[in-house]
Amino acid sequence: MKRYRGVLIFLAVALLALSGAVWYYDQTLGYVCLGTAVFMLVTVLLCLISISRNQQRLMDAVFADNRTAASELIRKVSIPALILDLTGKIVWHNDALGAVFEGKNVLEVLPDFNPSQPTVQQILLAGTNFQVMTMPVHRLNTKKKLLFQYWLDRTEAAHYQRLYTEQMPFVMLVYMDNYEELAGDRQFHGTAVLAEVERLVAELCRRAGGIYRRYENGRFLCVLEASEVSRIEKEKFRLLEQARHLETGTGATVSLSVAVGIAPRIAQSEEGARNAMELALGRGGDQAVVREGADYRFYGGKKQQDARQSRVKMRLFAKALHQLIEGGGDVFIMGHKNPDMDCLGAALGIATCASHSGMRPFIVLSERNEATADALREMDRLGLSDRLLISGPEALEMVKPNSVVVVVDTQRPMMTDCPALLDRVEKLVLVDHHRRSADYIENPTLHYLEARASSASEMVTEVIQYYDESVRPDSFVCSALLAGIEVDTKQFVFNVGSRTFEAAGYLRRNGADLALVKSLFQSDFESLVQVARTVERADIDADGIAIAACEPGLEAPQLIAARTADELLKVKGVKAAFTLADMGDYIAISGRSFGLVNVQLILEQLGGGGHLTMAGAQVRGKTVAEAMELLRGCIRSGEMTENIQTDPQGGN
Repeated sequence: MKRYRGVLIFLAVALLALSGAVWYYDQTLGYVCLGTAVFMLVTVLLCLISISRNQQRLMDAVFADNRTAASELIRKVSIPALILDLTGKIVWHNDALGAVFEGKNVLEVLPDFNPSQPTVQQILLAGTNFQVMTMPVHRLNTKKKLLFQYWLDRTEAAHYQRLYTEQMPFVMLVYMDNYEELAGDRQFHGTAVLAEVERLVAELCRRAGGIYRRYENGRFLCVLEASEVSRIEKEKFRLLEQARHLETGTGATVSLSVAVGIAPRIAQSEEGARNAMELALGRGGDQAVVREGADYRFYGGKKQQDARQSRVKMRLFAKALHQLIEGGGDVFIMGHKNPDMDCLGAALGIATCASHSGMRPFIVLSERNEATADALREMDRLGLSDRLLISGPEALEMVKPNSVVVVVDTQRPMMTDCPALLDRVEKLVLVDHHRRSADYIENPTLHYLEARASSASEMVTEVIQYYDESVRPDSFVCSALLAGIEVDTKQFVFNVGSRTFEAAGYLRRNGADLALVKSLFQSDFESLVQVARTVERADIDADGIAIAACEPGLEAPQLIAARTADELLKVKGVKAAFTLADMGDYIAISGRSFGLVNVQLILEQLGGGGHLTMAGAQVRGKTVAEAMELLRGCIRSGEMTENIQTDPQGGN
């Protein structure tokens, strides 16, 4: 009937158009055509209505007269069938349904069934898997609405589908991610350690009924059945912990990264595993990542990573960046929203490199905040703001296809100052020190992502040294970079390696003003009072977790939250601190720890990110109290409890 109605509508439009065309040339003949068209349409419409009513009468007759052949056929057919009303009450059923279900209401076995919106549903009843199909019953002479259901036995099909799913082969990659660092030590028992790692991988595959092949030092490709991957996930990839207990001869432990790709095709599984491995390595290694479709699941990642030793990656990146900038146009440098000194310092460092290559650099900064207010005032005094700073809309107007966009201190597109800018250029560069998140910027032209670096400013300082031997950043840029390092290391306390001090030494030799750096961190008296009040209201539980909420109506709530979290770590017995601040559109959460609690894994559950010792998150659509309860739930979850007991980006 729907098809006929569509044809009727088309015919009506065609006849009206024809009548109009005829009327244009001859009005009398046009009126005749119009009358004929209306008569034909009305006649056809009445015929369709008559056919529809005859069909409804036939349907009523089938169910009204139980002695008819059609009724007997439905009653005796082996497929369970029934008629029910909108409350789920069974009005009529055949013998096959009575053999499997004796209830009076389908809601007893279909609690989620919505009679007003009938859909296909699956139920398991008496060991049989049924697919429930529902359709409306069209009846005349009554307003009572009924539905007709029939239950298809899908037990055998479900059985074979389950076998197919459980036996589907998936690819798993295992990398010894710190092999180069260990191999650089003469005391490293290389052959013995590689043999032990291979033994662990072989044992895992043997128990899982899979196979493996070693294709490089410390790198393995495994093929396992899907059911075994689920079991390994339940064990939380025990292989990671087993590898840490191997004797290396260097005092350092073996760190493994494991990646699994879950996909319907083996080639897609292998591609998913490689993407997951890239994500695992970008997050610092020593963890397992399972990719299923667009979703990721993370395991491990609780160990503080050792400091970087090799500079090869950084040197190659610096030279490639030099060539990319010189072969492009204007350079647009963009950090995250609500930038801190690490973000601004790194941006100024990249701008110095671009200026050295003769290109115009622009730093995209749409809004100023308290965290960088003093540095921006100094830029205003030096005349740098007018030359370097532009807003997001201005950048979108100025950018050209050959421009270069450099993103610093973040890798998440929605966290950047102007996400639309990322789609306007072909040359895109990432420089970031955060652990890689699942929603990172994909397919950049160049990227330098190092989770073991203390800060983006440290990374950019090293890039400047190898960008060109003649690059000499001025005193203010050196001071800003040093301030950026101090922000993210909390005055060289957290996540500090030997290369952090080497970068600081380079900046000091090139004119970093310690007095200026100190002044950039000065707080006004009111801010100190607000931090003290927030600390006073903090709640510290038995596990050493401190949680506090800032007062509403603060001038710079996110900055107060970050400073409060830092202050709470100074309290004896506190292992981790979380502070919440109401930003109006969202609730900002700052997390800090000494390494015994992985605040990054906790806040990742709320969509945030960062580092093991310093992380942040933004919760939208919730009040401060609701966000605090969500945070407590994340801390209480099984994975987080394990971190609290055993283990030493957003809005950090």
